[in-house]
Amino acid sequence: MNYTPDCANFSIMGKIPENFEQTLEIIAKKLHGQQYAVRGTASLVLQDIDMNVDDIDIVCDKNTAEAQGAVFSETPKYKSYFLQTIINGIKVEFMGDWQIKKTKGVWSQVYDANKSQVTNHKHPEITITTIDTELAMFTDMGRWTTFQKIKRLGLLSA
Repeated sequence: MNYTPDCANFSIMGKIPENFEQTLEIIAKKLHGQQYAVRGTASLVLQDIDMNVDDIDIVCDKNTAEAQGAVFSETPKYKSYFLQTIINGIKVEFMGDWQIKKTKGVWSQVYDANKSQVTNHKHPEITITTIDTELAMFTDMGRWTTFQKIKRLGLLSA
């Protein structure tokens, strides 16, 4: 099956890299049919939230990460099958079966872009994390400023 993403109708605000849309198209084509989602500020921008984007973070399952060349990595704050690379001039980080060490020292749930964690929203060619999943990740990371910004915008689920 041929797959050609069409991202011509993006509505993007904030500061983003020049090749952002084109890079998302490359990633979507490369990962089509695999378990992945764009996350972080890139995901939020794709959901019309005004944020600055410096890179593109991809959360995925272990198999998708390993297929990209990721290897298991554990730091004091995170563990995942991790790969940092450059695609089309933009830093892209793959995090397979990603977990975050919470403030009390307990590991978070596994973030792997399973069906409950993702949506297509306005861009069906690109899988992105849901707002609720992003809020859970920001909470687990202790990133309260971003959490509060989303909360002020009234984007919390009921």
